[in-house]
Amino acid sequence: MSRIGALTRAAWRSATQTLAKGSKSLHPTLAPADFKRALTINDRYGGLTVNVPKMPFWLTGGEAFVYRRTSHGEQQFMQVDAATGFKRPAFDQARLAAALNKVSHESYQAGNLPFDRFELSEDGRRLDFQIEDTRWSCDLASYDCTSTTFDARKGDRRELSHRYTPPAENNPDKSNASPDGKWIAYIKNCNVFLRSEDGLQDVPLSRDGAEGNCYVFSTLSWSPDSRHLAAYLVRPGYRREVRYLNSSTDQLEREYSTIFYPRPGDVLPLPQPVLFDIAGRRQIVIDGALFSNVFELSPLRWWADSRGFTFEYNQRGHQLYRLVEVDAASGRGRSLIDETSETFVDYLPLGHGQEDAGKIFRYDVDDGKEIIWASERDGYEHLYLFNGRTGALENQITRGEWVVRRVNHVDPVKRQIWFEASGMNSQEDPYWVHAYRIGFDGKGLTALTPEPANHHIEFSPDRRYYVDLWSRIDLPPRMALYRASDNAKLQQIETADISELVAAGWQPPLSFHSKGRDGKTDIWGVLHLPANFDPTKKYPVVENIYAGPHGSFVPKSFSRWTE
Repeated sequence: MSRIGALTRAAWRSATQTLAKGSKSLHPTLAPADFKRALTINDRYGGLTVNVPKMPFWLTGGEAFVYRRTSHGEQQFMQVDAATGFKRPAFDQARLAAALNKVSHESYQAGNLPFDRFELSEDGRRLDFQIEDTRWSCDLASYDCTSTTFDARKGDRRELSHRYTPPAENNPDKSNASPDGKWIAYIKNCNVFLRSEDGLQDVPLSRDGAEGNCYVFSTLSWSPDSRHLAAYLVRPGYRREVRYLNSSTDQLEREYSTIFYPRPGDVLPLPQPVLFDIAGRRQIVIDGALFSNVFELSPLRWWADSRGFTFEYNQRGHQLYRLVEVDAASGRGRSLIDETSETFVDYLPLGHGQEDAGKIFRYDVDDGKEIIWASERDGYEHLYLFNGRTGALENQITRGEWVVRRVNHVDPVKRQIWFEASGMNSQEDPYWVHAYRIGFDGKGLTALTPEPANHHIEFSPDRRYYVDLWSRIDLPPRMALYRASDNAKLQQIETADISELVAAGWQPPLSFHSKGRDGKTDIWGVLHLPANFDPTKKYPVVENIYAGPHGSFVPKSFSRWTE
């Protein structure tokens, strides 16, 4: 992406068309000095900020958090004790870089270590982190480091999403033990088998599995009381592959490769949930009337009392998203919650980011007695409370002309929800994220982040504290520590200093909004002026945008780059 100051990153074409009126009369010639100024932005502005904090993360113990701050181009990990407020470097970065270089034969710099997060052992003596496909563990007394290489592709959830054809699994040594330890479930010849704990009995539970219609080991799911087992029987879809030629290789010969590339209309893998009664050796194929034309079924999830299990059904076309419950005794399914749309249901998990954030959220209260569910059914993304036994709506939790962006925490005892939302403050940029707390009954809405800015909060594991990091495109980042019980501000952790950057001539972009095509909707964007901007002159406007209804790309937080 270009870093030339004259680029505009606007939300929609309508906004920039308004700004560009009269630009045709401009002389397009640029002087060599203009190109030089654009190409040397990094040289002129790099390394001029001080104490700029990045996203914090809490250590496992919950009493301390870590963040990375940048000063004059050097990055440093800082550790803060939440109880005392004591702040110090998390570890000796120079010694760690030297230790890594010694064993990895790389040239890592102390001020630019190649990882963003790490784990600290409970005794504080060992540091664990990951660099690409290598896990590292370093002793903080001796700074001796050891490494383990792993396949980053393993452990993914593709087999559970059923967006690709899972491989046939016929390895009896790959097994799944029942909670009571009496049985071991495994897949053999694409069917489900049980083996007794003493190894003397091998019992087939299914006989309908075969190549091309195979039970998938990773979907085997025991009921907590060990009386039932559920799994997906998956019929493969069409695996469309695209072949391409790589002409730039490290060998004389050209290299041919293939990638999996599904297209609209292709036959998808078809997952079929199946229930097994262990005592009766009975197999129940769940009636598919509730989940026909499948795009994807979620992993099977048992209730804690073993009365049944649930899964979420995403219909192909994404106009129906359904929570299905299956009764363990009868194998009958029913719809608990239906989410429908005339356009589409955004089926990705609810997230707080501007990009790739979906709208689906579910939280089971008291083993499904109640269910907190996110929905756009009133035109805005909000939270709802459903009766988990009947599927009836009990009440809408959040409401208004604003949207929930993320659920941070649900407290089923206090019946409170901590969440992030945008658009609640009518005088602000509607895309700024703020944090709030509210009761299950929709009462007691409390704002946690009063500053007019874009916020990101991280709670401690025990929920006693939270760290708030906020900024705007014209306000450098700031970070503070709060007590969660009463939202009291305990300590200002960092306030970024950009005085040197401003003295060098840097200027922040301008926020603006303009009416959309309907003449009513405010479309928000940012405008980057040339470094030598002259308000008496007219300038052409370059629109820099990747348009689409599926994402938001206009920056809302601080960056020194004039992108």
